[in-house]
Amino acid sequence: MSEYRALAHLEQYPPPKLTISEPKISLQGSGMLYGEFEIYNGVDGDLTGTITSMADFISFSPNTFSGNRVRVEYTVDLTGLNGDIQSGAVVTTSGGERVLDFYITANRADVLERDGLVMADLGDFGEYARAHPVEARKLFGRQDFMMWLLNLGYPSMDMYENFAGDPNKERAVDNFLVLNGIKTKAVVLPVVRDLSHKIGLWDDVVTGSVKLKKTAWGFAEARLEVLGDVKWLKLTNDKIASSDFDGQNMAEVHYMVIADKLEGHDSAQLLLNGEHKINIRVTPAAAFEARLDKQSFFFEDNGKLHIKNNTERDIFVDVSCEHFVKFDAKRYLIGQSAEIDFSIKYSNFKTSSLSFKKQLYAETYIQIVAVGDGQAGFSKRLALTLWMN
Repeated sequence: MSEYRALAHLEQYPPPKLTISEPKISLQGSGMLYGEFEIYNGVDGDLTGTITSMADFISFSPNTFSGNRVRVEYTVDLTGLNGDIQSGAVVTTSGGERVLDFYITANRADVLERDGLVMADLGDFGEYARAHPVEARKLFGRQDFMMWLLNLGYPSMDMYENFAGDPNKERAVDNFLVLNGIKTKAVVLPVVRDLSHKIGLWDDVVTGSVKLKKTAWGFAEARLEVLGDVKWLKLTNDKIASSDFDGQNMAEVHYMVIADKLEGHDSAQLLLNGEHKINIRVTPAAAFEARLDKQSFFFEDNGKLHIKNNTERDIFVDVSCEHFVKFDAKRYLIGQSAEIDFSIKYSNFKTSSLSFKKQLYAETYIQIVAVGDGQAGFSKRLALTLWMN
């Protein structure tokens, strides 16, 4: 009976089972190498234990642990080491003991190898920073990079330490490479310096963008500001970072033109990084186009007014003229286009007056005004010449 109970207890509470996610670790490089692995219980329950390194140049964090699954980080300091090295650590837990094997090839101290790239000088680091910018920023502030510079005999360690202390590592790496002649400093310039927009009769907001180009790869930042008190122009963003540029070193800053704050023909200027000016000009768009079938008429004649609607909706237009130019109405609804008939009939008195003055013709005009939301909008005036019969 006691044996049966013991078996039942083992089935309900199995003993811990030590498992290591990567029991054999292979490394190659120089300076400081880093990595991680997991220790976990192969069954339910927690493991408690310690990690004892077999070599001074291999350390673990944490080196004591408790839990069902524990992530352990390791650091391998290859400073002063060279060639193939085999070492390891002993993991002792409540679920057993295992040896963690390290197989290491230590490269020359004046060579760094990362992501398949071998770096033997600052030019190589520049290529690495271009191909792997995020990894290069991480590497730049680490001890193994500083040791690599020392082993190269780099003469300006004070300058490096100043850059390494910059919290903006993207800027730090870029400045370091620029001052060492590895790359040129990226400058942000406007692609187009003169922009224009037309505002339709019923437009509320018109959007546009300023295209910017970065002259080189690497870190760049820019600031865009509106000069003066321009109420109709709003930038959606006034700061540009390196991450805003695409693979072609191009970026865009969008802006809005607010129509109801415009006063006819308006212009504004943007200033990029305090030195490059960008001009934006806004003009009202033609709500319609109008023409007459002819410009010369007799004192008793007929004509047609042709109107083409340039908006995306029907519009009303008001037509005004002298009394002898006669339309059937004063206001017309225009779809895509319209032909409006009119007639000309001078009074006998007016004709006699012109004849007495030996005036062979008279000039007048037709005024057409687009009407929107009860407000006079775009207008056009067409001239007519009236000849005596």
